[in-house]
Amino acid sequence: MPRHSFMNTSPLLAALAFGLLVLSSPVVAAQAAPSDISVRTEDYPRPPYSGATYYIYEKNGAPICTKLSVCNKYGDCQVSYRTGVYKDPLDLGAPHRQNAAVPIPGEKLKRHVCLTKFKLQ
Repeated sequence: MPRHSFMNTSPLLAALAFGLLVLSSPVVAAQAAPSDISVRTEDYPRPPYSGATYYIYEKNGAPICTKLSVCNKYGDCQVSYRTGVYKDPLDLGAPHRQNAAVPIPGEKLKRHVCLTKFKLQ
């Protein structure tokens, strides 16, 4: 029986149909709505072989909460939370590395201890 050219495109059409189905599903199509709360980080080196990372939570650009994570060279970390902006006296000066603020999706706000501990979300 001779094969027709449309039979060779059948897998391609099936793949396209599946792709359209996945893209049109509500789970993929629904984007997470960003909240007005964002988080940015600042890293400071601490001797010997340790570092401090500040997670600064902001609402509409104003700091509302700070998470401080101080880790040693073995990866053991101590975490503390403060309302507003906070800097340990050991970390004054310019940060070693800084990351820009990233909006937190509304459904993920409850995962951030700094926000839930002080009821800021």
